[in-house]
Amino acid sequence: MKVRHVSRSLERHIRAPRDHAWSVFLDTLESATGGYVVEGDPAPHGAGAVLHLQFDDGPPLVETVLSYEPPWRRAYKVEGDATGLDLYQGTFVFRDDGPECHLSWGVVIDPEPSEVGWAFLDTAMTVIGGFLDLVVAEAEADC
Repeated sequence: MKVRHVSRSLERHIRAPRDHAWSVFLDTLESATGGYVVEGDPAPHGAGAVLHLQFDDGPPLVETVLSYEPPWRRAYKVEGDATGLDLYQGTFVFRDDGPECHLSWGVVIDPEPSEVGWAFLDTAMTVIGGFLDLVVAEAEADC
């Protein structure tokens, strides 16, 4: 029997070249989270890099980079009791669109999330949507 995980996605168009938008994405990610707790390979953004994400008043969630392929893909997982999930894996993908680019984000979570897991997914989508909007605004302002 095939397991069917829950997935969601968001997309944004950016009126800026992909290399520029990728750089803005990484800078915005670091500033929004307070920087890496552990640097990855290649440093600082690569595989194995760890960010702490503050969520509610509890201990931070731990984001670990699974795959880092500049300037087009960054995959990660988020762990922590506050998620209410056993699995949360997200991916940011940039693609060229002529002189501009397209940014998409997708997430895969537990096949049958708990109420806490559904609530966390809703929160994550809101937060990531705002983050994508910020990346778009900053990348377009700098270009």
